Amino acid sequence: MTDDDARVLTDERRRLMHELEVERNQLIRNIETCRIRDIDRPFIDQWSVKDIVGHVASWEAEFILALREIRAGERPAILDLDADHRTQWNQDHVERKRDLNFWSVLEQLKGGRSRLVEELSRFSDEELAADDSHLGAIVRIATEHDREHWHRLAAHLAGLENERRNRPQEAGPSS
Repeated sequence: MTDDDARVLTDERRRLMHELEVERNQLIRNIETCRIRDIDRPFIDQWSVKDIVGHVASWEAEFILALREIRAGERPAILDLDADHRTQWNQDHVERKRDLNFWSVLEQLKGGRSRLVEELSRFSDEELAADDSHLGAIVRIATEHDREHWHRLAAHLAGLENERRNRPQEAGPSS
């Protein structure tokens, strides 16, 4: 590997990690913008703010598990979860956190990101930035998951959630 190749991989790692940080920071800002009364009552569809935070924290734990599976030379099980199982998984994990205190769920979310970043530090730039890397895919999924939820929170806070849902879909894959 040339020095230029190494620099490209290092730059890609920095870009991925920066994007991961930016999206999480925006998610936290939007959570903090919500009113106290929205913590335990339906806020977006049937999910409260606490449900959303718990959902993202649960997925963060799955992302960490996936990184550990990759480090063990295994294909991450998360990549094979189909839509039907994902919906049930989401509901099961939201229910598991419903009786927890909001502040402890929020701390799980924040602590999960610290553990995710720590796990990622165990991989080389080459492992993280490789085009066909499951590792890079997990980072992109985690980033997009935060983005998806902060967008929904922002739209709801701005009173535009129904606007986003009723707008015609642009060409391209749906999330």
